[in-house]
Amino acid sequence: MAAGDALVVVGEPTTPASARIALIQHPAVAPPGSQERLAPGEISPPSEPPPEALARTSGEEEEVLFEADFVMRESEDSPIVAEGNVRAYFGERYLRADRLTYDPQTDIVVAEGQVSITDKSLETAFADRVEITGDLRDGIAENFSALLAEGARLAADEAIREQGARTRLSHAVYTTCEVCKANGEGKTPTWRVKALRVTRDEERKVVRFRHAFFEIKGVPILYMPFLQAPDPSVERQSGFLTPVIGASSRLGFNLELPYYLALSNHQDATFSPKYTTNDGMLWQGEYRRRDISGYHVVQAGVIDFDNTKPDEDGRIPVGIPGVRWHIFAKGHRDFGDNWRAGYDIERVSDNTYLRRYDVERRGDLRQEIDTSRTNRLRSNVYGQWRSGGSRLLADAYLFQGLRQTDDSGLTPYVLPLIDFRHDFQTPVVGGRASVNANFASLQRSSGVDSRRFTASAYWEREHITRGGHRFHMFAEMRADAFYYADLDEGTEICSDPTDACADDNPWILRNDPTDFDARFAPSAGLEWSYPLTRRAGPARLFIEPRVQLVASPANRNSAHIINEDSQSIEFDYAGLFDYNKATGFDAFEDGQRMNAGVAASAVFNNGLSIEASVGEQFRLQDTRAFDPSTGLGEKRSDIVGSLDIGYRNVVNLENRFRFDDDDGSLQRAESIGRFSLWRFSGSVSYVRLNEENAAADLVKREELTGRMRVRLTDNWSVGGAWRENLVADRTIRQDFIIGYQDDCATFEITYRRDQTRDVGLGTDNAVLIRFTLRSLVQ
Repeated sequence: MAAGDALVVVGEPTTPASARIALIQHPAVAPPGSQERLAPGEISPPSEPPPEALARTSGEEEEVLFEADFVMRESEDSPIVAEGNVRAYFGERYLRADRLTYDPQTDIVVAEGQVSITDKSLETAFADRVEITGDLRDGIAENFSALLAEGARLAADEAIREQGARTRLSHAVYTTCEVCKANGEGKTPTWRVKALRVTRDEERKVVRFRHAFFEIKGVPILYMPFLQAPDPSVERQSGFLTPVIGASSRLGFNLELPYYLALSNHQDATFSPKYTTNDGMLWQGEYRRRDISGYHVVQAGVIDFDNTKPDEDGRIPVGIPGVRWHIFAKGHRDFGDNWRAGYDIERVSDNTYLRRYDVERRGDLRQEIDTSRTNRLRSNVYGQWRSGGSRLLADAYLFQGLRQTDDSGLTPYVLPLIDFRHDFQTPVVGGRASVNANFASLQRSSGVDSRRFTASAYWEREHITRGGHRFHMFAEMRADAFYYADLDEGTEICSDPTDACADDNPWILRNDPTDFDARFAPSAGLEWSYPLTRRAGPARLFIEPRVQLVASPANRNSAHIINEDSQSIEFDYAGLFDYNKATGFDAFEDGQRMNAGVAASAVFNNGLSIEASVGEQFRLQDTRAFDPSTGLGEKRSDIVGSLDIGYRNVVNLENRFRFDDDDGSLQRAESIGRFSLWRFSGSVSYVRLNEENAAADLVKREELTGRMRVRLTDNWSVGGAWRENLVADRTIRQDFIIGYQDDCATFEITYRRDQTRDVGLGTDNAVLIRFTLRSLVQ
């Protein structure tokens, strides 16, 4: 309140306890000694500050609004006294108290009895007695407490507010935990910091503690002469993050202590040095930058490794470098509205580095699981242009194999891979049309080099009849040209250049180490489906039969064409109706075929749902486009389908399967079940792959994985995870977990047994400890 502001009522207090008196600027002040009374209920209390309480603009004086049961003033120069349910509004600040005295001569407000002050950020301070300036900005509070952002709480014997941006407290306590039970009774918080002096600096967004004791459940466990934590209102602040403490047979005792550095509004970094007693210090960190033109993320690490020391199994590592490192990087930059350049880099020093130090892509670098790249890293740089319906993309790829058998000389690098596509913006013969051109160049330092160019035109049209029948027509004209060099350097080339060898192996040994081949591969097809739904008693039923007819010339996959980009194919119901199931351009699904299937579901009122699908492909002739292990290529494909069953949020079961069409044996199964019932939750997954394809890095695999957590109390839980290799009858990994979590802290201890073995990587038994204190350690 500025000096000179006064009341519309002076003199003796008003008599009715229910009266409310609005106090505004001084032009309305009555002469000293006069008295004015209001009838009960004449001015009702506002539920929120009225417009008169808000600050004026353009240099005008701010206005104040008082409300109270009784208000009095002896003279024009005497203090203003308000008693009984006092409320004062000044701009975006709001005060409540039992009694308030304002002296215009000193511009001091004294509030007493259950005082609370709320500011524009909705943080509220409480005290028994407050002496503050008239604008409710600075002052002194006794028996102070405050409810800050994100539920943080701060209490002290005395608090001094300075310049509206700094609060100094004596004998203070700070926590982000609940201090009251559900019934209103007090409780000891999970953690709190008691300090002789505390300074909350809202300009620098920090809270500083001096001579502080850190307590867990009321028990002091650590003394700190100085401690600084981010202010609860700040979104990000430089400081230490949650540490990870562990001990393992591979690394010995290890400690990872991340430090977060906020560099600016658009860039930051995290340094995460990891100390290990066996291997020394792993220096690692991550830098992030995001602005209007793009973003960049770089994660890297390096360690000086003693490769002459035996590993945990007593073996001397072979092929492990003295300096081990990794780098992951991803980002892009836009140049105007049409151009973009980007990259995605992942490289490591050796095959076992990532597994030994438990390094993975995090945050923005995290990727979806790609089953075709479990043992391979891929680096990529690209340039892209878009305009209207046109797109031009130029890529370059570099691969790194992580298996012992990988030969870097036979691992290709792609430079360049160019793809152009144009979608016509207007209908063509009543449908959508596009043209595409693709060029790929693969180089090897000691293997076959290949070049391929593909040009195609595609057209499709969809029609739905009044009866609900859906027809989808499509056609593609496509031509491919291939050129190969250094055919005599490929290690997988047939040693016998006969037609018999050519029929069995696509790598052909010729007198000439170069070869050129071309093919014309058009396709045309029609697809029909008829989705039906109806209500049947307590269930909603749905069924959709679907049939697709595709015609292409046969024998379009010559043995002279090397399959570089279509080796890994996962045949399931989701891909059954792809008219060309090859994942790249080198292979082409030729011949005449029919894809047929049906999908159905039932959703019941009680929360039970069942979804199922099943389908198969039928061909007039075999094709060499696919390896026999994929379940495709013969006149009848394997049978593919899915079955999903769920009951509310209690149980959910998802299944994907593929059965051999001849003997009905299970060739591929992917199942996962999730449950959450009472105090129990977890999941069970089963994977079975009978496919064996050396070119696609596929081997027979059967694994069972289970996870389970039991909530012992509202805060404590135990759990475990188990991964079993059923083919080798060997346990891969086991985890046992004890955890605690409440409103302000998490704590977890994990015991892990990892049976993975490799060169320089033995079995591992480890204990990991992780804890988080909200707002104090992030």
